Amino acid sequence: MSDPSILRDKGGFLSPVIRVVPRAGGRAVLKDFGSKNPLTRNLLAPILVRREFCLLRRLEGIPGIPRAYAIIGRHALMTEYIAGRTIGKFRPGELPDRVYHALEETLRSVHRRGVLHLDLRQKKNILISEADGRPYLIDFANAVRVDAASPWRGLARRLQDVDRSGLLKFKARNFPHLLTGADRAFLQKHERWRRFWIFSPHTLRERDSAWRT
Repeated sequence: MSDPSILRDKGGFLSPVIRVVPRAGGRAVLKDFGSKNPLTRNLLAPILVRREFCLLRRLEGIPGIPRAYAIIGRHALMTEYIAGRTIGKFRPGELPDRVYHALEETLRSVHRRGVLHLDLRQKKNILISEADGRPYLIDFANAVRVDAASPWRGLARRLQDVDRSGLLKFKARNFPHLLTGADRAFLQKHERWRRFWIFSPHTLRERDSAWRT
């Protein structure tokens, strides 16, 4: 029998078990590497957990960002639980326009604090609250921080476009009536660029197909 508290358990070397746990009369999300192999659990997990915890604390107070509560036993991260559905569960036109406008404002606030999410093309990383319909950006495992004084700030501006393209992907799917000509041009330009990005799923699928032939 499956455990109803488990939200995600993909297995794999670096994929934590994500479950809902009780906390102070309510619920929280626990991202736990405790069941992984010793290398991941003892060496990599403390680094990954601490990193994501610090990024979420840096973003604390931004509407649409879950709060980071605590690091548990060095290998697990406890964060705010938001009851809701991911954006991919909604049909085109089903969500009100204010949801997309709120997403844009949340992402602008994240960027102003020097954080890049870098995984917003994944529909599992945008959650719509069932309580008030507010959208949340979740799962900052791949996010990075680039301060204004960093020598990498020029690259950071480029990587902000990666985040923007993620939102525009869902604007095209869920809010097509809001999409402008400039949005379409940006998406087309970014899609051409993504073909040369070695970690793009599109590139990896093509490469895998080539290797099999």
